[in-house]
Amino acid sequence: MDNNANRIEWLADQGTWLITESPGMAPRNLEDWAEEQPEMTGVSLVLAATNYACHWLTLPGVKGRHLVRALPFALEDMLVRDVSDYTVVPGGSRVSQHKAYVVETDLIDRLLELLAIHHLRLVSLTPETALLADDQIARADTGWAINIPGKFEGCVPDVALPAVLEAICGDTLDREVTLAVRSMDEGNLLKTTISSGYPDAFDDINISVGEAKLVETTTTLLQGRNAAVHREKKPKAWWAGVASYAAVLTVLGCGYLMVDNARKEQQILEVTQSSQALYKSWFPGESTSNYESKFRRKLRSSGDVSEDAGFDTVMGGVAAAWSSVAATDSVVQVQSIRYSERIGEFLLDVDAGQQAALQAFKQALEAQGLSAEIASAKADKDVIKGRIKVGGAA
Repeated sequence: MDNNANRIEWLADQGTWLITESPGMAPRNLEDWAEEQPEMTGVSLVLAATNYACHWLTLPGVKGRHLVRALPFALEDMLVRDVSDYTVVPGGSRVSQHKAYVVETDLIDRLLELLAIHHLRLVSLTPETALLADDQIARADTGWAINIPGKFEGCVPDVALPAVLEAICGDTLDREVTLAVRSMDEGNLLKTTISSGYPDAFDDINISVGEAKLVETTTTLLQGRNAAVHREKKPKAWWAGVASYAAVLTVLGCGYLMVDNARKEQQILEVTQSSQALYKSWFPGESTSNYESKFRRKLRSSGDVSEDAGFDTVMGGVAAAWSSVAATDSVVQVQSIRYSERIGEFLLDVDAGQQAALQAFKQALEAQGLSAEIASAKADKDVIKGRIKVGGAA
């Protein structure tokens, strides 16, 4: 089951995001894909069902406007860790039951940070099974995608299908179900299994050979994270007109000073814009509001390189390593520097005359007591374009 959006999956054992751009294509590293996108592009992604859970809950007496606050408490006993570690998003209701999607908040933070490093903006993050039409059991790449409202929504491997069918078909559902399969033989086998084992579960079982039926959805796992802020418009104060008139008189009286001030303000604006651009290039994804105090705080911070390397410590080590390499015959030019405060990590984009020079720069960084990793290295004409991760997470 696929749609036009890009499907992503977090592989916890490898610590890697993969993306499948369209049906039939092999998955690839999300970071490589992000590098190819134009900066400041808004992207819509579909999260694989293996990275979240869907629960159906009965909450008698809870009104719709209170649902968002009630769901986390209702799910508390079902979660492995504390409920504060998860993002809970309402997915709709059916009669007296309510659907909730649960995903680890840290997982979303990882995704947002990766995209922010590449100057991409995540517009929506749709649960994969939210796109599957109701009352459908569909063959997926790694098993079966199931959406039986009020009972179960998710993807299961083949070995788990009998147990899930037992949980779904234990009651009479008084509805039809569609089996979306790849061949009629496969559909007949599954239909026989259900009708013989649970003859009263469904009114009828239909078989559809081909792709599963998909639907449009507005559900996004980013709900509440990027909500727009609306401010109430208040009437102007009674003295606003008088103050405006006084301001005009003041400007006219001091007009000869304004010419000089305008020139100085233009100079200040140019310096400010340059400073903000430098700050954004070093700390992508962070707000530039009050950036001067943030920058001074980073420079004063004393970090622990082994865990969460401070900006000044890592930056000093990078500078010292580059100076030592520059003193030799190795030619290494630093093209850009990006810094992630959350994981204390630098991403250095460098050009080297040869692979050995890139390796020498890495060794010089390690000689400064920093962790360093060559994330990528590509030959471009007579130059080796490389990316080096430096710091706490490298």
